[in-house]
Amino acid sequence: MNDIHKPVGVYAPTVTCFHDDETIDQKGIRAYVRFLLDSGVHGIAPLGSAGEVIAMTEDERKQALEWILEEVNGQVPVYAGTGHYSTRTTIDLSRHAERSGATGLMLMAPYLLRPPKSDVLDHFRRVREATPLPIMLYNVPLLTGVEVTPREIKQLADEGVLQAVKWSHVEVSRIHDTRMLCGPDFSVFVGIDVIGLEGLAAGANGYVGGLAMMVPSLLRKVFDTIHVDHDLVSAREQWARLLPLIQFEYRSLFTDNGEPHWLAVCREAAELCGIRVGRPRLPLRPLKPELREELRKLLADLGVI
Repeated sequence: MNDIHKPVGVYAPTVTCFHDDETIDQKGIRAYVRFLLDSGVHGIAPLGSAGEVIAMTEDERKQALEWILEEVNGQVPVYAGTGHYSTRTTIDLSRHAERSGATGLMLMAPYLLRPPKSDVLDHFRRVREATPLPIMLYNVPLLTGVEVTPREIKQLADEGVLQAVKWSHVEVSRIHDTRMLCGPDFSVFVGIDVIGLEGLAAGANGYVGGLAMMVPSLLRKVFDTIHVDHDLVSAREQWARLLPLIQFEYRSLFTDNGEPHWLAVCREAAELCGIRVGRPRLPLRPLKPELREELRKLLADLGVI
């Protein structure tokens, strides 16, 4: 199932563990990775948006990735998040990932300044020229302000630039369209929990999302029920149990002042499972006590704590 050329399955993002002084915590990072591996994930997709990389220096990102790769030790594929606005920095981080033993790269579009689409596509082409590692596009227009369309993905796939995409988009049609255009050799991942079941039912090859961090063993069961057992009825029943957690995670998705923040939820879930990941880096703060208690009850109802 873990073909280096076609990633498939549940790939878990990672939060970055911090000490109270906001320095990165090696012990916590390694413990978190072990938790994910012990939960049966098919792969790891570290240092994406959940890793708070926008709040980290390039040296910290490199160090954290090295610890993650050492802990994984080849047990599952690792698609390293090396995305950055700067093409030069993205290439530097990507070459470091290659030297350190990553299986592939997970790259979001250049963010904040929203360069012209032709420049965005050339950004990925230049990374491809710099490293042979397979590239999974992390397509998250809500955070980057830029969407690479299914037809543009096909263009880059035909050029050999992209080998996979993580669709963090609430429209499941993006998964349908990409699979139709890019064919069976191109790997399509669902990347946001609000359409997780629909994405897998639509034929997504894999899953990278918040549930893979909070309840990886339960998500692995849903994935196997669809992809191995071909039992959509049972998968729907399992998903119904997960819906309250998903609704809590994304309660404030389309607001600018709502709580809880999805990343604070994912970090707190790890803490409640006994893994000390520490506080997020400011300006993001941990969950308020009443929200932490609400999350604790949700996880207890699912039997994971």
